[in-house]
Amino acid sequence: MACEIVSVEGAVFVLWGKPNKTDFERVLNRVELIRTATGGPIVFITRVPVNAPPPEGDTRAQMNAMMPQVIKLCSSYHVLLEGSGFISAVKRAILAGFLQLGFRNGTFFVHENEKGVLSKVERSERAAVEAILTLARSKGLLSGPPPEDAPPLPGPSRAERGKLGQPRAH
Repeated sequence: MACEIVSVEGAVFVLWGKPNKTDFERVLNRVELIRTATGGPIVFITRVPVNAPPPEGDTRAQMNAMMPQVIKLCSSYHVLLEGSGFISAVKRAILAGFLQLGFRNGTFFVHENEKGVLSKVERSERAAVEAILTLARSKGLLSGPPPEDAPPLPGPSRAERGKLGQPRAH
């Protein structure tokens, strides 16, 4: 797995390493699960460490194909694109401009770190955002290196997951 996923009712957090197709399917599954458990749109936060490689070829195409599904399930989408200096600032600006096209106005944000997220969510979502950031911090996901690329762990398929009970937090 080249990503780590944690979630609470109302929010999902993903730390990326080198993405692969299976990772995107896992992320979409979790977002769908938490959306169902929450009963409404969720806040999605993803951290991209400065040394995490971008998705390649087929993986990038799959990410682009899945984004409309993710957009429908989220009230806001936050990318923590790390790095300092001019080049990192330019990357954040390009990403923000590029992805604004597919999102409703005021729902997609690019931040240097997690500190800017709370000011960009609705007041009703702040408890979920605080909870997911606390959980991510406790697991070292806000400061640690990107996960290594490893084979995914077996888990239920989307169809099997639909038959399972809907837990409140993960």
